[in-house]
Amino acid sequence: MYTKKLLKRLKIDNCNPAKLLIPAGTVLKPNIKSLLKYNNVIVYWQIISSIIYLLNCTRPNTSYAVG
Repeated sequence: MYTKKLLKRLKIDNCNPAKLLIPAGTVLKPNIKSLLKYNNVIVYWQIISSIIYLLNCTRPNTSYAVG
């Protein structure tokens, strides 16, 4: 239930799964020119906090497999 509410709040509840076609060992680097504005940083941290809660409190088996 929490997962569905989170997806709906983030407006990604109608997304379809897709394979990630990034080769193993690819290093992702931040784009310095596109730093987030203050308001976007707050939204970003809210999303990350919600995902951490989801993994640690509702699906500990998933966080164990990922971490």
